[in-house]
Amino acid sequence: MGIFDSDFDIEDYIRKKIPELDELNNRELFKSIVGNLTLELYKHVKEEYEALEERVFSEAPKAENLPNLITCVVSQDEYDVTDDFMRPMFDDDLAQVKIDAQEMIQAVNTGHEFFLYTCMIQADYFELKKMLETKRTFVGTIENEYGETPAEFILKPNERYRKKAEELYNIAKLNFIPWRSINIPYLYKLFDVYVVKIEEWDDQLEVKKVTIEFDEFSEKLFPKPLPLWNIKEVVIKANSYPQPAVDRKYFEHYLYKAQFTEGHEYLLKNADTVIRNIRREDGDVYIICDKDLPGDWNFYEFIPDPNPKNYKLPLMSNEKDNSFSRDILEYFGQRIKTRTELVRFLQSFKCSEYLSFADAKITTKPPEIETYSTEKFIDYEFRTGDRPLAFEISFRPKDEDFYLNRDIMSFFTTALQHLFPEYLCIGKLV
Repeated sequence: MGIFDSDFDIEDYIRKKIPELDELNNRELFKSIVGNLTLELYKHVKEEYEALEERVFSEAPKAENLPNLITCVVSQDEYDVTDDFMRPMFDDDLAQVKIDAQEMIQAVNTGHEFFLYTCMIQADYFELKKMLETKRTFVGTIENEYGETPAEFILKPNERYRKKAEELYNIAKLNFIPWRSINIPYLYKLFDVYVVKIEEWDDQLEVKKVTIEFDEFSEKLFPKPLPLWNIKEVVIKANSYPQPAVDRKYFEHYLYKAQFTEGHEYLLKNADTVIRNIRREDGDVYIICDKDLPGDWNFYEFIPDPNPKNYKLPLMSNEKDNSFSRDILEYFGQRIKTRTELVRFLQSFKCSEYLSFADAKITTKPPEIETYSTEKFIDYEFRTGDRPLAFEISFRPKDEDFYLNRDIMSFFTTALQHLFPEYLCIGKLV
């Protein structure tokens, strides 16, 4: 504990020290001198120290990076539509969807599966992997107004939300900023439910309810999952006429600082023209492109600091600590050459509260790997072929029963893969 740490309370410290003095006169003298003179001096020195620290931190060069992506899942019935921090990844998720009985019967009768809804299973990566590999079929019933009919169902990994998050990779390229790994463990727990077999059914009857026996996963189901993230789409209107760039071939569009919310970060989502460059100066945004007429621009607005208490499940993000050394490392390029640097890199992530570093070693690739790549959508054309050696990082979980342990560990190993391209980075729980 440092003397200027935020958790150090000097008034509480003085209050606890007074009873340790035997004589009453000494207590009064201590309270008078330390409680007045020293306390005021301490406050003054602390204010000066914090001001100096802020000036040093603000002078550190900061690398432009992908903003922090925060994700969570809530039940559709419990989502607060007035929430200003976390938004549904798809707005149409809030709409009530009815199952079309005619389309369902037609698909099943022709040997095709029919999509019903998306569920979330709060289970470990290994459990879900085994379920998919064995191609499990679940039994259940589909109810109508007159009764219920036996049916069979299968689960497939939901890719809709993952692909939505993966679009940020191309958005980062559009905005000329480097990519950094995103931590989206909940999206790997989402599965689409399909009906593959159903007994006699009058396709004129309306589907009232679907009941499935999920066996060992029954107690791990999350009801009506609604994935959220700290992003909302906004349209920024151009208020000035574009000016010709220096080379006179392209045009510079100017968006004022006042058009953006202070403290929020913005990425251009898409454009109907070729973007040549984007730069930011004191909150203003300059877009150089081929378009010679003013227009509207679609942005992703990243909303910071949602309150975790507003959500039942913990928020997950790729956020790192904010420090002078971290800014310097990211600006000049992260390099890891020692075990200490490796530990510091892992501990810099906010989600490191769930896993602590235990060990690291170079080894041959084991037959069963506990982690997966969260960036299979990125095509590294110069990193083809199989890596014969693996860089195995062992982690000690804070809670051994937490179902996201291996998913968070996969995020760590994927982030490390950028720094160790010569090895296959894998994780292991100990």
